Amino acid sequence: MTSTEVIFDFHERTAGDGLREPVRFEHGAWFVHGHADVDRVLTEHATFSSDELRYSAEAVPHADNPLLRTMLALDPPEHHRQRKIVSRAFTPRAIEALKPRIAATVRDLLDAPKTNSLDFIDGFAYPLPISTIAALLGVDPARQPDFVRWAEAVTSFAGSFARDPSRRAEFEKAYDELACYFRELFEARRAAPRDDVISTLLAAGGLTDDELVDFCALLLINGHETTKTLLVNALLCLDRYPWLRAAPVTGIVEEVLRFLPPSGGTDRFTTTATSIGGHAISQGERVVAMIISANRDPAVFADPHRFDPRRAAGAQLSFGHGIHFCLGAHLARWQAEIALAALVERLPGRWRLPEESTRIQATPVGVDVTALRLDWDG
Repeated sequence: MTSTEVIFDFHERTAGDGLREPVRFEHGAWFVHGHADVDRVLTEHATFSSDELRYSAEAVPHADNPLLRTMLALDPPEHHRQRKIVSRAFTPRAIEALKPRIAATVRDLLDAPKTNSLDFIDGFAYPLPISTIAALLGVDPARQPDFVRWAEAVTSFAGSFARDPSRRAEFEKAYDELACYFRELFEARRAAPRDDVISTLLAAGGLTDDELVDFCALLLINGHETTKTLLVNALLCLDRYPWLRAAPVTGIVEEVLRFLPPSGGTDRFTTTATSIGGHAISQGERVVAMIISANRDPAVFADPHRFDPRRAAGAQLSFGHGIHFCLGAHLARWQAEIALAALVERLPGRWRLPEESTRIQATPVGVDVTALRLDWDG
């Protein structure tokens, strides 16, 4: 089985096995698979909290991770306070204004290869969202290697990995550098504001510099990682189903989000004793809402293991639901749509994803692609 076949098989098998036993306890957590139950976990925040530091009954080895201080990991009222402030910078006008920049970046990245071969992750799927987030924040896109390094160090500082002294040292060094970079940028924007997110949030007030650093870290890390994975998964689908190149890109992107979601699952923590699917769950337990399975629940999606870009949009849960619905969902979709349209138009020949160039890494809730090359005929 090739690496790409492993990825498609994992999603189908995980959803199939999960929906046969929709709630089960394994790896120290309750895994929830059915669409209705996953939707409940995502939306019923009073029972299923995002605040791991407050509600986890187990010790949190990665308690120092700044992402646990952001609105991503907070409940109301603090979540609402922060989200209300940062939402001011994510207006439709601000996001719409990025489209020409996204299209230009896509053209430049596709023009860069001197041969009919492209390192799809390092040469396209990483730099496109980083360039977009850099434009949104008003940071220097030339710092891309630092952004990637900081993001990898912060995101890898989780779970049992946080007990590794070398990972902790890398995390602390990376976050110190990230915080120093953004604090210097805050001072520069206070002295000379620009038309960017940081200037907007500084002018709005309401966030401390510590909170603003953490928000910038969240946007930088989640904003590029989710879109990178969406772009990779879209390419895998276009390669497996070549007929998709004639389909509307909007439908393709929406179906990729359902079929191969960027995130396989997300954690919540019970604030009180509850039950799901007839299983009693104690206070403080970890509950993993399995997006992979929910997006293939036959009670919601007809013939769920078939890729169909004509499906009605709206039921997939890849960007979450409820108060934590992804703030950058539209931006991620637009980047993917612009990128796919350009790939199909500018690389019309036969595509290949050489097996020897593909690297994958298993996680508890998915399979990450860490290396991928795209070759095409001239």
